[in-house]
Amino acid sequence: MQDLERLLRDDDVEVRREALEGIKGKPHFSYIKLLLSAMGDPSWRVRNTATDILLEYPLDSYIDGLIQLLYCDDNAGARNAAIEALVRLNRKVTPFLIKAFKTHNRDVRKFIIDVLGGFSDERSSPLMLDALSDADENVRATAIEHIGKIKEASVVDALIRIIEADDIWTAYPAADALGRIGDKRAIPALLKALESKTLRIPALKSLSMIGEPETLKFVVPFIKDSSKTIQQEVLMSLERFYRRGVNEDFITDEIKKSVGDEIFDILTTHIWSKKPGVRMSAILMLGLLKDERAYNPLLEISQEENFEDDVKRAFVFIGRDRPESLLKLFKTDNVYQKRFICGVADIIGSLVYAPVFESLLYDEDGHTRALAAVALSKIGDLGSIEQIKKLLDDPYEDVQEAAVRALSRMGSWLSVHEFISLLRDGNPKIRKNAAAILGRIGAVEAIPALGFALKDEVVSVRKVCVEAFSMLKTEESIRFLILALTDEDPHIRASAALSLGQIKGEGVFEALSVLTSDIDDSVRVAVSKAFAMLQDPRTVKPLIASLSDKNGFVVATAIESLSKIGSSEARSALLKMLTNKDAEIVRTTIRALASFEDAEDEIVPFLKDSDWATRMAAVEVLGRRAKGYIRKELERLLDTEEDIIVKQTVMDVLRDTP
Repeated sequence: MQDLERLLRDDDVEVRREALEGIKGKPHFSYIKLLLSAMGDPSWRVRNTATDILLEYPLDSYIDGLIQLLYCDDNAGARNAAIEALVRLNRKVTPFLIKAFKTHNRDVRKFIIDVLGGFSDERSSPLMLDALSDADENVRATAIEHIGKIKEASVVDALIRIIEADDIWTAYPAADALGRIGDKRAIPALLKALESKTLRIPALKSLSMIGEPETLKFVVPFIKDSSKTIQQEVLMSLERFYRRGVNEDFITDEIKKSVGDEIFDILTTHIWSKKPGVRMSAILMLGLLKDERAYNPLLEISQEENFEDDVKRAFVFIGRDRPESLLKLFKTDNVYQKRFICGVADIIGSLVYAPVFESLLYDEDGHTRALAAVALSKIGDLGSIEQIKKLLDDPYEDVQEAAVRALSRMGSWLSVHEFISLLRDGNPKIRKNAAAILGRIGAVEAIPALGFALKDEVVSVRKVCVEAFSMLKTEESIRFLILALTDEDPHIRASAALSLGQIKGEGVFEALSVLTSDIDDSVRVAVSKAFAMLQDPRTVKPLIASLSDKNGFVVATAIESLSKIGSSEARSALLKMLTNKDAEIVRTTIRALASFEDAEDEIVPFLKDSDWATRMAAVEVLGRRAKGYIRKELERLLDTEEDIIVKQTVMDVLRDTP
């Protein structure tokens, strides 16, 4: 025992920690005092080790000493270690903490309330209630903070009494807690609290959290309060009522009845608030009120990225009942606003917009043309098909793609034979987009024609034919994809390889194996990825061969593919890659080994690697299984690690893994 006490006073952290490890598993209760003392050690590692060992003893043997550590005013480490241990013990310590609460030390009483508050143990309810009248205001406030988790009638009554006592220090959190509890019995007290300027904000918030529709008539008038802060809280409260399911018409009727037309000016003021939450609430309310006057001020905000979705939602609220009200907004010279209105009209999806969208197919702005084409397909304007076809030859590829999407959506009304004939059109844009549409609409009868188009002189046409075959997924399309593996263009060979990996099929492995020695790096990468998709044991051998490829990206892809296959042969090959001279390859291998259950021993040494990124990779992988000796290795790294990013990652891992 004397030797142990001496070791625990050693200057070396590791000596002290290993001394504690020597106690582990020994049944003698005489060690408990030393363990409790070590929980006040300057080193987090020592304190953590002492805590782990202490908690293996019977609770009765150390609980009093553990609670006594809460009194260590001069050693925050000891107090924090004790609190952490009590939290880990959870509800088992509830009776002991209830008894320990009878102390004159207000800090200890506060610690106990904090710990018990995290358990949600109904046995602590009487203590929490008693703490509401504690002599110390910090203890009272802490109890109120936690008591909101206990949904009992007695708790609600106690909180109501605190509000009525009008002690701002406790009444404010009490009003807030009543909202979190959500008991309707608190409503009268909260309505009364609205009369107090100091309690008005938590009362408004809690009433909206309870969400009783009949209380709206008491909340809404405060939107005209002289205090800007109160107005803002009312706005956010109105949004909460809405989010809790209160009917939007009920909300707007109450607003109109209580505030009248003045509400428009109030809301348009707050949509420019510096507080994002307030702006979002004001925007929502403008939408719910369905006042067309809101269009112009909201349009000014529509281009702010953080609020675009909120403004669009408000426009939809207004325009859904009166879709024609948006028509005048299309007549703007502001191209961005025009795009925005197109997006809103697209969501509303009314046929009233068809003539406007048809005219916008000829707009000078390509983005607007694209939006119009897609919108017309959504609302099912079949009369626009011929006009949308003209966009297949648009100068901008994005517009062409939009036309392809639009026509594909209306595929039931298209003539497959017409688009098959377009595969022979003199314009390569038309040929390419026709192939894309045939694939998207699942036109299997077009496969022979698409196969012929695989010989097209334009690479982009051949590439889209490959994509079409990957969508059709028939045996015949697989044969054409295998044929595409011999294309002179590497992009097409790569695309065909990936497509074959996705749809699999007979003969695919053999065809892909030929490309493992392709002269183009991107093709070899694609083959490695395709092998992983196949999940065929035969792919392991060619993937292992790819580990010696001259291109690092090919090697990295092969490593990742082997990890997805996960055989013992793949594991052995990956372990050999840990000796690679390329640090990036080593890091990729470490991460790949995460899919194997028994690779920890090989990864642990990299916690000491000179490269911080490699250490990080090892931490990320080992952190998923930070138990036993691996946890100790991570703790040891924490004492020596100098890189702040790696250190923080280790701390996060140790904190999140019990």
